[in-house]
Parts: sequence; structure tokens; C-alpha cells
Amino acid sequence: MKIGIPRALSTYYYLPFYKAFLEGLGCSVLLSGPTTARTLERLSVCPTDEPCISVKLIFPHTDELLARGVDHLFIPTLVSKDHHSYYCPKHIGVPAMLRSGFDLPEDKILSPLINWREDRRATLRSFQETGRLLGVDGERTRKVLRRAWRFQKQCSHAIAGLNLTLPEAFERMLGVKRFRRKHPYNPAARQNRALRIGVLGHNYVLYDYIAHNIVDRLREHATVLVAEMIPPQDLRKSLQGTAYGRSLWSFEQSIVGSALHWLSRRQVDSLILVGPFECGPEAIIEVLLEKEAGKHGVPLLILTVDEQSGEAGLVTRLEAFLDTLSSRYPRAAPEPPPREMRIAPPHREKRILGFPNLGHLGAALSTVFNEGLVQTVGPFPVTRHTVELGEELAPEFICYPFAVTIGQMRQCLEAGANTIIMVGGKGRCRLGWYAELQEIMLGQSGYDFEMLTIDSPLPLRENFGPFMRTLGSFLKPHSTVQLLRSVWLAFYKALLTERAEALFFRLQAREKNRGEAYRLFQQYLQRSANTSSFRTLKNSYKDYLGRCAALKREQGCSPLRVRLIGEIYAVFEEYVNHELARTLGSMNDIRIEVQREITVMNWLQYNILKSPPLLLRHRRIYAAAQPYLAESVGGHGRDSVGLAALAPQEGIDGVIHLWPFTCMPEIVAQSILTGVAEKLSLPLLTVIVNEQTGRAGLKTRLESFAHILQERKSAKREVWQCIS
Repeated sequence: MKIGIPRALSTYYYLPFYKAFLEGLGCSVLLSGPTTARTLERLSVCPTDEPCISVKLIFPHTDELLARGVDHLFIPTLVSKDHHSYYCPKHIGVPAMLRSGFDLPEDKILSPLINWREDRRATLRSFQETGRLLGVDGERTRKVLRRAWRFQKQCSHAIAGLNLTLPEAFERMLGVKRFRRKHPYNPAARQNRALRIGVLGHNYVLYDYIAHNIVDRLREHATVLVAEMIPPQDLRKSLQGTAYGRSLWSFEQSIVGSALHWLSRRQVDSLILVGPFECGPEAIIEVLLEKEAGKHGVPLLILTVDEQSGEAGLVTRLEAFLDTLSSRYPRAAPEPPPREMRIAPPHREKRILGFPNLGHLGAALSTVFNEGLVQTVGPFPVTRHTVELGEELAPEFICYPFAVTIGQMRQCLEAGANTIIMVGGKGRCRLGWYAELQEIMLGQSGYDFEMLTIDSPLPLRENFGPFMRTLGSFLKPHSTVQLLRSVWLAFYKALLTERAEALFFRLQAREKNRGEAYRLFQQYLQRSANTSSFRTLKNSYKDYLGRCAALKREQGCSPLRVRLIGEIYAVFEEYVNHELARTLGSMNDIRIEVQREITVMNWLQYNILKSPPLLLRHRRIYAAAQPYLAESVGGHGRDSVGLAALAPQEGIDGVIHLWPFTCMPEIVAQSILTGVAEKLSLPLLTVIVNEQTGRAGLKTRLESFAHILQERKSAKREVWQCIS
């Protein structure tokens, strides 16, 4: 049986394992050809433009293998390789993206699960199922799997021991021919062996066509070090010396770990980081690498590549960088820097807390902190000034919510806060890394403060202790009873606010006098924010319900129903999405009811409180997503797919997919949603938001989408009338 492996993404790391496993099962392995300029011309087979170039490339490579008549493709679903970390969402979602993009049957792509963090048994079962599809029994598959993984480890150690680059190793060990240039890249180059350059980046970028053979080019000028030359155990040691290392995404661990290894031993004179345009994890590790390189006084050059990157431009930047180094090296190696000591932040006599806001959640959070427990400033509503403050510090390819939240933190600090509270929790999405990066960047900008990161208390055995210690660091002197009361009041306030908003969405589509429902909702928000007792809160909500019930409604109104899906911050924060829900519901000529399930309280009740109704609802959502995206890719990516798949049977006329530019989980979801929408004949509008998104342009797109939905509904009504 002939099995194809695309020469892209994880193949650049795990080809020894993949090849040994398949050949151990008696299959013939066919590797797609190297990327060329012609490959880049065929990127249009990727159904969307949003993924990074590394993901786009796997589409033409897959197309090549399909054209060559392979029986199956082998592209594992990479979730996690150990107990502490995940792979980037693109490695989790790429098999589903390819199935959707090429409309392939389920078993055309063999995608066994690698998920050692959450379900080791499922991992073994999935490989055994792959073996069964190839005609091999489970016991033999298990033995082949063990041997293949042992071979992968042996190759990794051998590569480091022989000081090889990955292409050299694959040629020597696997027979995969590498590109050899007959003439030097720069005939005038003179190699300076004393100059040592550490080249960082994903293997599927460094050794693909898009990087223009950067490693070989640099070897004409200097001694070049790459991550695979470091023994795996040394990489792990380097990461163990940091607070964040073992939680990094799996392939990013080798990038950061190798930099830490070289820097701590003074083995490099400069670093070059090569990354693809809008790479999510790279926006995180870039900040960490800049901090570490700066601490050791080592220059760091960051190069970004994509399908538009020209060879001449990259060479010019490299030559300029090398020129700046030539005047500094060779030089005597400086004394190693003193060992960094972690100093506890000074005790603050009086804590003043600040925290970023999300939608209407700020009023509820203020209830916890302001009832005599601790002094706070803010939360401040998001404005253009907030975004400008964030843009000054945010990395180029970080997502929009990062810029907004760090802008809110600056507002809090400039208003007198000395402690910032931020949520954490390392997962597939970048959100869990916001606090670390924001602390670094605010500190570098001169702000004197303490960052308190609150992670999820679940699972209780591992996380409840740290969770309570973080809370106790600023709430300990106060009454536990008072704290519990404030937390419960805040929870109830946030819950009723979301219910009130859902009612507002229904009413604004049916009200006789436009704007009355919005006025009632704003009045309720104001009363709720100023409420400090359960009785007053309940009375305010009851009064709101009564006023809504008395609202005059348009007779015979049958509004369109539009579902909002996507990344929670873009869906929930009105400034970020330019009040999209309000805009849809207030159109003069078309009545639209907005339906939104992706909310903060739904997330909290499902993930933390395990609400039975929401557990059942999510079970249905994930069942609907299963044929298209079986694994979670982080954030609300799988929810977006499931909610879209359910839309037609739940009476939804159209779906709007909202997400910030470069959001990794939603990029995966969006490429799958195009196939889902086509298969289900579901109108789908994708809205990508960032600081450049204009309100007027967005309003025009929404109006056009609304008219399309109205025309479709009218056409359906005419068909039913003809039938009846």
C-alpha cells in the first residue's frame, strides 16, 4: 500500500518516526517533492488566505500526493507530546483542514492522535486503528509503534552527536536527498569561524524554500549553530531553568531552549530568528528571546517570511546584519553574567488593583474588589486611546485582544494602580501567555508594579492551592464570609446581565419604536452596576423584565436570526467588534435577532461550575463539530464549527464568524467553516478585526449580508407557498 507524507509542518521533525512506523506496517512511503517556486504558485488550493505560509504549503504538497495516486495520506493529529505542553493549534487542526479543503473521505487521511498530556490510551488506540485500516492487527501495530518512536529518539541523539543540520541528517539516515548548490551564494564571502551565529526557527521554515537556504548562506560567513545540534536532554535542562519553559508549545520549546542553552554558555555571538508571517506562537517567543538576548548582550535579528518574501530582500538584510557583526568579532569572550536571582516584589502597604475589562464584566468584577476588600481603579472602557496605548507596546503579530488589554493595564497604572490582575493558564491558545509578556513589556517601559496571574482552579488536585494563594495575596486580611458573598453577588450580577442582554437582542428585532429596548437595557446596566445587595439586584432585574414585557412590538414580525461565533473577546467586547450586535439589530429596513452563545458566563458555567444544561449543550455542539473538527484547537475554535453546523437545524438564517487577526484557533476553524457552509448551504460572513478595522466598512458589509439573508428567506417562503 502506498502512503503519502506531505513535506511540510511536522514532517520536518518526525519523518524518522513516520517513515519507520509506516514501513514497519509493510507500507511503501512516498514523500512529496521539495517546495519550489512552482509550489508557491499553487497556494490557491488552500481554501483561505489567513493561515501562515507553513500551513498554506501543506495544501499543494497534499495535492501533489493525491495526483500521484497514493492510497492514503499520513498526517497525525498532534495535540501534546508530554504532560505540560501542547502543539500549536495548526498541528492539531491541519488534518481536518485538509479533509475539508479537498473534500476527502474520512479514511483518506490517516491521522492518528498524539496526545500524551490528556489521553495516552486514546493515542495508542488511534495508532492501532490506523494499523487496522492498513491490515495489521493491534498487537503488531503496538510493537511497530514502540520501535518507530525509539528510532526517532535515536536519530535525534545521533544528529546532535554528529553536529548535523536536519537536511544533512535526513539524507544520511533516511536517504532523503537535500538541495546542493554547485556554486557559492556569495563568491566574495570569507568565512570567519570565530563568529558564531545561532539560527532559530521552526524546521519547516528554516529548511523550506521560503527561507531561501538561510543556514547554508550563513555558513559561508560564520560558524552556524541550529537547534538539532543540541542533545534533547540539554534542551530540557535549559528550559527547566525558566518559569515558563516546559509549558511552551512543543516545537517552540526547541527554539527557546536552544537559545537559552547557547546564551547561558556564551556559545553564540548573535542570534537570528526566522519566522512565518502572522505565526501565533512566534509572537510570544519573540518577546522572550528579545529579553534573554538583551540580558546577555547578544544581538538578535528577526526575519519574517511568507510567499511574497523575495530572495534579494532577505540577502540584503543578512548582509547588513553581518556587516554590523564584523566590526565586533572576533573578540575575547566576556565573563559569564552573574546568575540571575529572583527577588520577591516589595511588600506594598496598600494594594491598589487594576484589571482589564471585557464587555459588561467590569461592573461585576468591581463588586468583588470594591466591597471594602481592596481598593481598585477602573475598569476603564475600551476607547481609541486604550488601543493606541496598547499598540505602542504590543508585538507586531500578536492578536488584537493583547493590545487592548495591555492598553487597559497602562490606563490603570497611570491612574494609580500598583498591582495588575490578569487571567492565565497555559493551553493551546495564546491567552495564557498574555500576563508574562505584558509584565515584561510594561516593566521595560518603566512601570513599577506587581502582576498577579490567576489561573483556573481546575483540576483541583494540581491548581487549587496556587489559585487560593494568589487570591490570598491580596484578600487574605479580610473576612472569608465577606469575600464569598462578594464573589457570589458578582457572579449573579454577571449572569443576570447576560440574560438581560439576550432579552434585549430578541426585543430590538421586534420592537415597534426602534431604540426603546436599547434604552431599557442601558438603564438596567446602570442600576446593576450600582447595586450592592442581592435584593436590589433581583428587584432591578424584575423591573427590567416588566418593562420589557410592556414594550410595544411590531405585529406579524418574523425577524431573521443571525448567530455570532468566533473568538470570545471579539464576540463579546463591543468596542472591538464596533457594536456589531447592536448594528445588526437596529437596521431600519431589516429585522434581525442576534443569537450569541459564546459568552463569559457560559464559559464559566461549563468549564468551572459544570452546569448540567450547559454540559448537555456542549455535548451537542461537539457532536455536531465531530465530522469536521474532532479535536479542540483551543479557544472557541471547535465551538465555532459546532455552532455553525447546528445553525440550519436550529432555525438560524446566517452565521457571522468574528475573530482577531492572527488568532490561531479561529484560523483553523475558519478554513473548515468554508466547507461546512458550502455543504450545509449556510450563509457565512467572516469578520476579522484589528486596530485597522473601520466602522463604516464593517457596517456596509453587514448590510449587504443582511440583504442576502432576506432575499434567501423570501425565496424560501415563495417556494413553500408554491408547494402548499
